[in-house]
Amino acid sequence: MKTPSFLELQSLVEFFSDELLGSQLQEIHASTEGLVLVFYRFVKQPKTAYLVFDLDIQFPFVGLYFSHPWPALKKTVPVGLFLNSHAKNLALRELKLKSEQGRVLKLSLGESGLGYEPAVLEFRLIPKQANLIVSKEKKSISWYPVKLLSDVLPQSADGVPEARSIPVILNDWYQRRGQGKKIVASELTSAGKTADSPYEKWKMQKLKDLRKKQNALIAIESQIQDLLLFPWAEIGQHLKTYGTQDLKNEWFQHLSFEMSVSKNIQNCFAKAKAAKVKIVGAQKRLAQVQAEIDALSDLSEDVFTKHLIFLNQRQKKNSKASPRKVEGRFRKLVLENNSFSGAICYMGKSAKDNLDLLRKAKAWDIWLHLKDYPSAHAIVHLNKDQVLPMAELKKVAQWLVKETFKEKMPGTKYAVLYVECRHVRPIKGDKLGR
Repeated sequence: MKTPSFLELQSLVEFFSDELLGSQLQEIHASTEGLVLVFYRFVKQPKTAYLVFDLDIQFPFVGLYFSHPWPALKKTVPVGLFLNSHAKNLALRELKLKSEQGRVLKLSLGESGLGYEPAVLEFRLIPKQANLIVSKEKKSISWYPVKLLSDVLPQSADGVPEARSIPVILNDWYQRRGQGKKIVASELTSAGKTADSPYEKWKMQKLKDLRKKQNALIAIESQIQDLLLFPWAEIGQHLKTYGTQDLKNEWFQHLSFEMSVSKNIQNCFAKAKAAKVKIVGAQKRLAQVQAEIDALSDLSEDVFTKHLIFLNQRQKKNSKASPRKVEGRFRKLVLENNSFSGAICYMGKSAKDNLDLLRKAKAWDIWLHLKDYPSAHAIVHLNKDQVLPMAELKKVAQWLVKETFKEKMPGTKYAVLYVECRHVRPIKGDKLGR
């Protein structure tokens, strides 16, 4: 097996673009040797496609298969975790070859636009310089330490061995690193579904949930039947009419002979009344469970497609969601301009306020404090993928200085510390909020 040449990679990129553009990333399978991105294709068969990134330092490889070619990948690696957090459920929008740098493939997942940046994967198929670099906004992670690549001229066909066909390229890797079964060209367009495809996994989970709901339905029906058959009202009426005479043997265990007859009567009618309330509640729950069973019973691919679209839309909504509102006696500054909006900065009025703000903050929120001066804590609430522009950061810093000194502010410059809240740790037991 050898790494695809520049001309072979051009053919592979065209093949990937035709097969994958618009597909949604469903799963990330990784190990210390490479990873597999599992895509769901809405309009093509088979629905599931597996994009392989082999990070062998000597023989890096990228390939596309329609059954899982590398099922042994079950390790946890940082790049896999980053992709799972920042790229899962996003659609592949762009796939191109960075020809000025040689065999460098770039993939963009998500949509570009105000307040939203795509996740970008840069895969370098250069022997001894293989690497996979993933970035989302200002965050970035790489498989190996990043080395600078000098610009190179695109390779020409002169003096280059004849390019292999796509099936041959995929077969070569599969025989060395895959399951050991030979893949032929016909299998590249096979319409079979594999047991580990996202659709099959979703279907298995739905069937599991369906069995749970059906068992719950049986249990609720049994509970309702028991409540209807239990004779609390009959026992109470008998005690009211005949006292303790001619009681049925099975009723004795439900009566307390340490109490008076009137107390037992009250107790029986109270339990009969409570049983009616429980029956009404159980019947409502029964209707809810039945509706859930009806919804789970539809296991068609159309429902799965709608589920994927919902996940994608929810991720977009979360990335553009309005900032959290914090109740309390905190000072507040709303950040608004033409290119950035929606963030709110809160500032405490006491040490207790500062700690309350810090406890309510998310790990990615920005914490500000005057350097070498006592001051309040200012915390800017951001969405997870939101980046605070430097102009807005300066505005918050100026507000912090102004609120700290009020009209006594001397004409001098102050340094303001800022950091993500994940790095801020209050001193335990300190009453000054340091």
